[in-house]
Amino acid sequence: MSEETNNKDAGDGTADAIAATAVISLVVLTLYIWLSGMPS
Repeated sequence: MSEETNNKDAGDGTADAIAATAVISLVVLTLYIWLSGMPS
């Protein structure tokens, strides 16, 4: 049972890491598009 719990926690950590990367990428992309549209 302990191994099953550890595997589930590892999977949750991977999902959290992917989600965090996606959110950060979305914010960076949004800022890039917003700032590239501003006059220089």
